[in-house]
Amino acid sequence: MVTQIEDRPVEVLLVEDNPADARLAQDTIEQSSQEANITHAEDGEIALAILRKEGEYASAPRPDLILLDLRMPRKDGTEVLAELNADEDLVSIPVMLLTGTEAEASLLESYSIPPSRYARKPLQLEQFNRVLGALGLFSRQPIQIPTESEARQATAPEGRRRWWWPFG
Repeated sequence: MVTQIEDRPVEVLLVEDNPADARLAQDTIEQSSQEANITHAEDGEIALAILRKEGEYASAPRPDLILLDLRMPRKDGTEVLAELNADEDLVSIPVMLLTGTEAEASLLESYSIPPSRYARKPLQLEQFNRVLGALGLFSRQPIQIPTESEARQATAPEGRRRWWWPFG
């Protein structure tokens, strides 16, 4: 768990390929009452290099939170999530998914992903503050978006898709 986050700036890794969306997210984070250091990655490959401290990113800080766009070139958000979940050094970092469409937001909701784990772009100040407030409560279980066939096979009693991690 993140400890004493109030006593230091929050380290945020913003993974967003669209410059306008990235700027809006950075502006929102800067408006927060919590001081934050923002590292921006333009795609999933750069994000993973930062997280793994590869090459020029050897001194990059470990983020307290990853804001991850779902749709990106080279390596999209779902591919990044899969790699984070497979890496025991990175799996504990909380991730907030950023979605650009109502359809993506509805899909995430259908998987019973808590609202504190995704946001519709552009990122709003109250969404970001809600995530910061919940940081100490995260169980740090990985986010896993099931494949289409897994999603079809796994439906909850109400007909909603199940989500495969215990999260309060």
